[in-house]
Formats: sequence, C-alpha cells, structure tokens
Amino acid sequence: MTGFGRASADAGERRLRVEIRSVNHRGLDLKIRGAEPDAFCDAEIARAVRAAVERGAVTVHVRDESAASSAGVDGARVREVFQVLDLLRQELEIEEPVTLATVGAFMGSSPRSDLGGEALWEALGPAVAVALAELRAMRALEGAALAADLGARRARLEELAGALRTRTAALPEKFAHRLDERLGALRQQAGFDPGRITQEVALMAERLDVSEELVRYETHLHHLADLLRAEEAVGRKLDFVIQEIGRELNTIASKAQDAEVAGLVIDAKAELEKMREQAQNVE
Repeated sequence: MTGFGRASADAGERRLRVEIRSVNHRGLDLKIRGAEPDAFCDAEIARAVRAAVERGAVTVHVRDESAASSAGVDGARVREVFQVLDLLRQELEIEEPVTLATVGAFMGSSPRSDLGGEALWEALGPAVAVALAELRAMRALEGAALAADLGARRARLEELAGALRTRTAALPEKFAHRLDERLGALRQQAGFDPGRITQEVALMAERLDVSEELVRYETHLHHLADLLRAEEAVGRKLDFVIQEIGRELNTIASKAQDAEVAGLVIDAKAELEKMREQAQNVE
C-alpha cells in the first residue's frame, strides 16, 4: 500500500528530516538514503521499518536541513576547508588554484558530522518512529478502502457460488438426456455389450459431479471472509486463498461441460482476477 510519513530531529548541531514513503510491492523492498551513511543507524532504521511494515517498496530519506536553513556563512569553516584543499593542491602539484566554487562544492557534499553510531540513532530514533506512525496511519486508511472493495467482490463470488450450485443441480437431467443418446449409439454397434453401458454410465456420472469442488470453493470463500475481518497482516494468505479458488473454478468448468456453468465460472474468475490485483496492495 502507499503511504508517507515525516518528522524532524536535532542531532547535535544538525537538524535532520526523516521522510518515509511506500508504494505497492509483493514483498518488502527497503532502501535507505542519506547524505552521510551510518552503518549502525541504517541497521536500526531497517529494524524499525521491518517491525512496522511487512509488504511494500519502502524508501527512507534522511536529509540534513541545517545547511539549507543557515542564514549566514561560516567564515571559519570556509577558511579551514580552503587551507586543507590548498595544501592538497600543493602536495599533488596541481597548478589550478582552489576557488570558492571548489570550497563550496566540497562543503556541500561533505557536511561536518558531530554525531554518529549509537549517538546519532538516539537522536534520530524518535523521528523515525513518528514518521513510521504517520506512514501506517495513511496505509490504514487505504487498507479500509481496499477491505470494502474486496468484501464486495467476495459477496459477488458468494452469489455466483449459489448460482453454480443451482445450475449444477440440473446436470443429472442433462446427463440422462446425453445417456439416452449414447445408449442409442451403442445399440447400433455390432457386438453390443451391456457391461459397456454400465461403464459409460459410471464414467459420465463421475465427470459431471462437481459437488466436492463446490464445497471446497465455498469453504475458501468463508476463509476469505475471515481474512478480510482479521486485524493482522493477511496479504500473503489472501494470495494463496485466491489461487485455490481459481483452481476449483477451473475444475468445475472442466467437469460440468455446460455452457451456463462456463459462463458463471467466467464471471467468477473476472471478479477473482480483480481481487488478485487488489490483494497485491494488502499488507
């Protein structure tokens, strides 16, 4: 599901902004981006995100706002950087002089850091928690809308299950008609064998019986309803149940060999495919 959260924290002399975004993804794809990567801090951010989010492509940005919000120029810092760069220029025997543009570029790409490791995480952790809370709140709103949509589609599948049960109940009559036709054809053949009639009857009856598939189909629908009412993450379970419902529908259509049943199965599979697409957004 999509979501966004942000918060700020003071880390020594710096003001850091944490922004966390998520978009749909089958699993959890986490990226952490910051101007100054810190292995300890990145590991803690990853641990916090994984505890709060199970599915989604999540990107965490950590930005230093202190440089952008500074109203003046740190003259002492500029002189310090200039002297270091000029000494390097002399040691490397570079003829091109050090300019303010070079100093500015170096200062912009390498801001001074006064905290790191555990100290940095101690300052940044509360902001990460706030940003994650905002992210989850936004995802919860989207989740409620998804649950309503999935619930409506599940209800439609329930209606189609009733229609399938009604139609398949009429299949014995269809079976009897087809059996009469088959018996007539067999009697015209040389060496007519009554035992073969018994085999034909048993085979056709077995092929037309979809009662077990309908029971499993309806059982999966009840399981689907339970998942949609659950409070915990159910995205992966939804994927599995939807897949199982599709298998039962395929078997029903194949065994029934009836145009009306095939039409009902197509309607059900259309709803199921929409559910499959939506389920990718569910955590």
